[in-house]
Amino acid sequence: MANVHPIRPGAHGAADEVNLELDDTQGEGHAAGGHQPPILVLSRDESLIETVRKAAPRGASVSEAPDLDQIAARLPTLQPGVLVADTASTSDVAAMVAQLTQHFPELVVVVAGKREDSAALMQLTAAGRIFRFLLTPLSHGQTRLALEAAVTHHIDLRAAGQRLEAGNTGGGGGKNYVATYAALTGGLLLVIGGIWFGVSRFTSEPEVPPVALQPSTETSETPSVFERPDPVQAEIALAREAFAQGRYLEPPGESALDLFRSALALDPQNEEARAGIRSVTDKILERAEESLTAERLEEAILSIEIARDIEPDHPRLSFLDTQIARERERLKLSQAQEVGSRVRTLLAQANTRIQQGRLISPSGSSARDALLEARRLDPTDPAVTQGIRQLGEALAGAADQAMSAGDRSEAQTLVNAARQLGFAGAALASVERQIAEANRVASATPAAAPAPRASASGASPRPGSAPALNDTQNLVASIRQRLNEGKLVDPAGDSARDWLRRLEAAAPNAPEFEELSRALTTRLLEAGRMAMTASVFDRSAQLIAAARDVGARFDEASIAQAERELIAARDDYNARNNIVSASSLKRTRTVSPVYPDTARKRGIEGWVELAFTVTPNGTVDDIEVRNASPANVFDDAAVRAVRQWRFEPVVRNGERVSQRAMVRLRFSQSD
Repeated sequence: MANVHPIRPGAHGAADEVNLELDDTQGEGHAAGGHQPPILVLSRDESLIETVRKAAPRGASVSEAPDLDQIAARLPTLQPGVLVADTASTSDVAAMVAQLTQHFPELVVVVAGKREDSAALMQLTAAGRIFRFLLTPLSHGQTRLALEAAVTHHIDLRAAGQRLEAGNTGGGGGKNYVATYAALTGGLLLVIGGIWFGVSRFTSEPEVPPVALQPSTETSETPSVFERPDPVQAEIALAREAFAQGRYLEPPGESALDLFRSALALDPQNEEARAGIRSVTDKILERAEESLTAERLEEAILSIEIARDIEPDHPRLSFLDTQIARERERLKLSQAQEVGSRVRTLLAQANTRIQQGRLISPSGSSARDALLEARRLDPTDPAVTQGIRQLGEALAGAADQAMSAGDRSEAQTLVNAARQLGFAGAALASVERQIAEANRVASATPAAAPAPRASASGASPRPGSAPALNDTQNLVASIRQRLNEGKLVDPAGDSARDWLRRLEAAAPNAPEFEELSRALTTRLLEAGRMAMTASVFDRSAQLIAAARDVGARFDEASIAQAERELIAARDDYNARNNIVSASSLKRTRTVSPVYPDTARKRGIEGWVELAFTVTPNGTVDDIEVRNASPANVFDDAAVRAVRQWRFEPVVRNGERVSQRAMVRLRFSQSD
């Protein structure tokens, strides 16, 4: 592990400390003494310094300073081989680097900056003024590779310089080298003040020091100080390393996918980065095929949708979609009718909850809960897949809003939920980068603890803790808190209804009792109607019954109306879901569907499963595509044909009634 030596003005003996602590590396790397060249970090960011320390090559000492002013006088003595400069430590990186490399041509400079600095830093790298740049917050893997390359480059430069000096001075190079550093110290101190006033900007050209006494016999072996590696290639190298280690999607920021995307952001036309992203997609689709072979359909669809997020036009997706559709048809034939009905109910619930903002809470009644149950019941349903994608996008949007509001913890919770669903959209990656940057800033500047939330009496009621029953204000505050949290009848013992009962027992004549009873009754009726709309009738009945228990004496009319609506909704649902086969009804007119030309030309065959209502006068209404293979190919043709069918009216108890029916139309070119 590398050793960090903070440099302070007036300190002595730093060189001895380096030699003592690195004795175990004698004989490694460094031409002069067996050590790696020292690394100097100019930064006030403790997290950045710690990352450099951990990523430094073995045997390399790491020193730190807040800025160049603190270290200028000691540079000739320290003789760093690699400089890691944080853009936050200087007002003008280009000027500082130009001056340093003029006086210390063997110094290899790595710059750490924010993403908004990347364009300017890339110009400096391309112009040969810096060796490499890294984006903050630093990742261990990228930093390690950058430092290893920088140390190697410094050793090469130093070896080349020693060869030149030996060929021209006949062995006195060591003394001249030290003397040169000493002579340059004074000059550096004179120019250091000018560095901070912006001697040159990012777009200026630095004065290149003349290369003296360069023998022709050594020209081909001497590496140029200004030959710098391409930052795009550096990102691609890291991406390939992550890919080789199987880190295709995780961890965020250091996965092969994220690194290839980073390279593509720097150079949108880079074919290597595009090919790398394609190779990641190929790996994900290989997982999907393995899951299909093992009949793990939920895992297969999860992998396919991740691949679709990464590369929507991947040619393998069409084939796998067809395979999934075939598996879906096989499953549908073997599944009971109530499973399909349950999935549709869950999807309706999920859609309603997304619109209401109930994405992952409350537990047991969120969009995530409904979609996970729907996926468990039928993992091949494309509507379930689309619902999960919609929830993933909603979670990414909510996480972005949470970051805008400064709630980093809530944003991280939402991001984690989206990842667990298998969502991998670009919007989610953007929020993850925001969170990483906020975490870095927070680690440097600890945030103040939030003030506790107080009740009306100045106390802070906690969920689950019962205040004294004679403390009316605490009871009132507890009821209001649970109303705000949506805890109307759950959890048992700690809901708004439970606390209202305690208030009634302790202070039945309290002026707030009627107000809170009416408020809770209204909320219960609203929640009951939402459950009714989602066809979760048992939950709706529970909530409406609770409303009667709490507020019958205050709002009997509204409660009775909700009870009538529940009865009607149940009857309508039962009628709509009492589906019979269309072949069991007497058809008086049949119209065959028209085979779509595009499907005929491409040789595509398939089927469409429709549900529809036979009205009391025998016409067809309310047509719904339940399933199709392949999707969205024959749907319109099937609907247009069935809409023109006519039936003898269905008579029940002497009256004509509506009847739901189902039919499957097959499209085959052999017919």
